[in-house]
Amino acid sequence: MTAAKKPKVAIVYTHFPHYRAAVFGALSASNVYHFDLYYDAKGVTETIMTGPRGAHHHDLQLRRFGTMMWQTGALGLAWRRDHAAVIFLGNPFILSTWIAAILARLRGKPVLFWTHGWLSREPWPKRALRNSFYRLADALLVYGQRAKDLGIAQGFAPARLHVIGNSLDYDTQRQARAAILSTPDTDPRRAPLDRPFFLSVARLIATVRLDMAIGAMAHLPPDTALVLVGDGPERPALQAQAQALGVDVRFMGAIYDEDQLAQLFMATRAVVSPGKVGLLAMHALAYGAPVITHDDLDRQMPEVEAIEAGQTGAFFRFGDVADLARQMAGFLDQSTAQRAASRARAIATIEQGYTPEVQARRITSALDASLQRAT
Repeated sequence: MTAAKKPKVAIVYTHFPHYRAAVFGALSASNVYHFDLYYDAKGVTETIMTGPRGAHHHDLQLRRFGTMMWQTGALGLAWRRDHAAVIFLGNPFILSTWIAAILARLRGKPVLFWTHGWLSREPWPKRALRNSFYRLADALLVYGQRAKDLGIAQGFAPARLHVIGNSLDYDTQRQARAAILSTPDTDPRRAPLDRPFFLSVARLIATVRLDMAIGAMAHLPPDTALVLVGDGPERPALQAQAQALGVDVRFMGAIYDEDQLAQLFMATRAVVSPGKVGLLAMHALAYGAPVITHDDLDRQMPEVEAIEAGQTGAFFRFGDVADLARQMAGFLDQSTAQRAASRARAIATIEQGYTPEVQARRITSALDASLQRAT
């Protein structure tokens, strides 16, 4: 289909996070739809890097009022006739989206919300607000099967709930992985530390619960290290805790170079995410690194579904440092063959369900279904 004949689809985001660049690139390469991306180029938070500007990217100013947001121009965009469908970021705190979704549907255009969806069984007031907002859309693009199941339990039609997964720049990760695998076993990139280590890549903030990972280190052999990549306000407290316990914790600061991250992911015994796990699961599994996180799904992110206990990671009892240590110890005891099998399974998990291309195909399929219902 030529570019002139492809139906145009507007994607309305608050900002352009760098980790969305690959999936937006995959969507832009679509042979079926022409995608226009609208967002505020200034970004919304200094902790999230902005992705590179593309050919079909357009400005849409975001205004903040405490926790609420308004996108100037969103209503006019929704009312325009040149887009066959609109995909909004499914955040009920973006007040303009409530009205814009109604306007788009009055124009006869399908509206889709790109959203986490339901993460837990919520109390009535929050649940009622969320469900009212979601019912403004013709379809929801949710990250995981659990969100879909919870939505069905709330009375939403299964055909309108599309699981699209999540993804990072897998092509770049695959190239970085291949570069390291092409080196001899004696290459220092194969063993960035002189001892077995666990890894976490995250902002050093309280909700990540890296204090639990440091506490678990006190139960492990003394020649084991914990490598923390990232920075944040909790760093002084975490450093003091590590010193008090006498455990080997390496504070690496923020690292954005993918080749450096690849070395750590491929050499670690496991990635540890004690608070909850999101895109870090995609990042780790792409390099074959197993992931350890807690087992309370009501406190988790959708990406946790990519982890298979005993295959590509492990779950510890929520809040239990001793159990976290037990799960970590299990990865110290793995044989070379077990590690190789886990690595292959992790990479296959990403390639089968969590690449930008897979995510783009699922979004395209949801658009197909929504437009077909609208005709």
